[in-house]
Amino acid sequence: MDYTMDAEDKVLVTKFEDINVNDLNNFFQDMFSLKDLCDDFVELFKKEERYYTNEEKYNEILDEEVEVLNYIHQLSEEIREGYEEVIAAFYSRRIERKKERLMKAFKEVEKKPKHPKEEDK
Repeated sequence: MDYTMDAEDKVLVTKFEDINVNDLNNFFQDMFSLKDLCDDFVELFKKEERYYTNEEKYNEILDEEVEVLNYIHQLSEEIREGYEEVIAAFYSRRIERKKERLMKAFKEVEKKPKHPKEEDK
């Protein structure tokens, strides 16, 4: 079974102390819209393969692809510009998780017994 979380579920599991809940919810809503546009784009590609290149329907689909591509670009830019704080919070959280993994690995290495160096005979 394929379960997809909705925006409200994602807000509940995404913990940011300094990000407004409404901003986070709107961010996820826009991300779902972006996903839907990308799905539409992929479906157009699949539909395109059903027609010969000299058919009018093929050209109409290409026109639709360009239109959807422009919507994807526009929405992506709006997300990047409108949710800079949310995106920065995700990056910061990512860096913190990486630091935690590195520190954990470092502590594990420190725990291993050191082997004495063998002298050349």
